[in-house]
Amino acid sequence: MTSTEHLSAASGDYQATIRVKASPDALFGALTTVTGLAAWWNPATGSGETGGELSFIMNAPEPLVIHVDEATRPTSVRWTVSDCPFLPDWIGTRPTFTITPLDGGTTELHFRHQGLTEELECIDMCTRSWDHYMTSLRDYLEAGHGSPFGSPADKARREAQSTASASAGTRVPAVPGNIEIIARFERGFRIGDQATIDELCHPGVVDHNPAPGHEPTLAGFSQKAAYFCSIFPDLEEDLQDIIASGDTVATRWVLTGSQQREFMGIPAAGQAIAVEGMNFYRLKDGRVTDIWTQFDGAAMMRQLGATPVE
Repeated sequence: MTSTEHLSAASGDYQATIRVKASPDALFGALTTVTGLAAWWNPATGSGETGGELSFIMNAPEPLVIHVDEATRPTSVRWTVSDCPFLPDWIGTRPTFTITPLDGGTTELHFRHQGLTEELECIDMCTRSWDHYMTSLRDYLEAGHGSPFGSPADKARREAQSTASASAGTRVPAVPGNIEIIARFERGFRIGDQATIDELCHPGVVDHNPAPGHEPTLAGFSQKAAYFCSIFPDLEEDLQDIIASGDTVATRWVLTGSQQREFMGIPAAGQAIAVEGMNFYRLKDGRVTDIWTQFDGAAMMRQLGATPVE
């Protein structure tokens, strides 16, 4: 069992502790190699060794540049941010990673971003980002895939964050009953309950992310649900978050199941999946009018054996 703990220190620096089923060496590699860093955080160039320099292109014209003050295998990594044109608050701050082996093949990472404090304008955005990437690091080490910058989960997180920021101060109360409707709807999708899907969808519903070969209509969505449930008949959903504002409801979930029939040319052999994703819904008069879905399809295909784990 892994855990993630967000800490509020007396110093006010952002801090977090994660425990993962991985070796200290594996964790050290994820923090010091460009391949490892790209798998859970951001694509990087340069060297993660002591005295080295790492550059991260974060969808900005100029990179985030980090000096590696220390990289002592497998216990400690210390950085100093030397340049960050798109987020000047970070310049001079010092992310540090302390690695401690525990019993049972578990390793603890204590992360502290020295200088990232509540006084900085970016603290809310940066706290949410680090929370996301600490989870991404844990998932990469344990499952072989994280949610780095540009991944479906990261894009969905950023879109939700941007929407929340844009509506700050003018938030519209959620329409009563919409959360309960979507909870029913997601259960209906998971078990392939066509009657519930028909009941809760507007006849003109638009599926903005239809499956290949399916129309973005009610009929297409119903076919997608039936097809997916036939591939994974034991599908289970861990609904981790469900929130609503105005006529919109968002869910964050993990789907688990096993492949029981051929899927996209992949023969069935009972392969297990655990896939993270998010849905956004718009409703009118108690019925779903729009559906957006983002999920980690690449991770699912790796788990099914379609692509090798890097």
